[in-house]
Amino acid sequence: MSGVTGGQAGAQTGPEAPLRVMLYRLEPGDALAWEGISPGHGRRDRIGIAAACLAGLGLLQGLAGTLRDAAWLHSLPAALILMLAPAVGVWLMARRDRRRRAAARIAEPVETRLEIWPSRLVESRADRAQAVVRGLRSLRAVRSAAGRVFLGFGGDEVIILPRAAFATEKARAEFVAEWRERIG
Repeated sequence: MSGVTGGQAGAQTGPEAPLRVMLYRLEPGDALAWEGISPGHGRRDRIGIAAACLAGLGLLQGLAGTLRDAAWLHSLPAALILMLAPAVGVWLMARRDRRRRAAARIAEPVETRLEIWPSRLVESRADRAQAVVRGLRSLRAVRSAAGRVFLGFGGDEVIILPRAAFATEKARAEFVAEWRERIG
């Protein structure tokens, strides 16, 4: 499938040309969207919040046993506050961590070029000296969320395709279907 989406074709033609070239602008919000659905970090955050809820329950139990005369401690609102405070703290730290990771991935808007070859993807960004080459065999997941497409290569490696990379919503849906079929 050849063609250009979200930009102009490259100058290359002939057998040495990529199958498709996509030109688009990556924004910090695109990286934040990935961090919000990243499977590894999301699981860690959920486990942390669950552990913090258990810690809050332990805190409530400990205080209730120690401060028997504190009537306010035995009210439902106070119990909920004491139980949920550690979970809210962990959630806020996870949110800050997610924003930090997103800023490290894409600090400011950056022009990006993605070349799709028969056996590899080549991502060139204005903020990198070298293009990043990823083999198609290493592609593990194709995710679509908030109008963006995420090509996951295991671990934290991902190619992010924002809405601007696609001419229409239909083109994005076809791209996702094609790539999901490729990885089986």
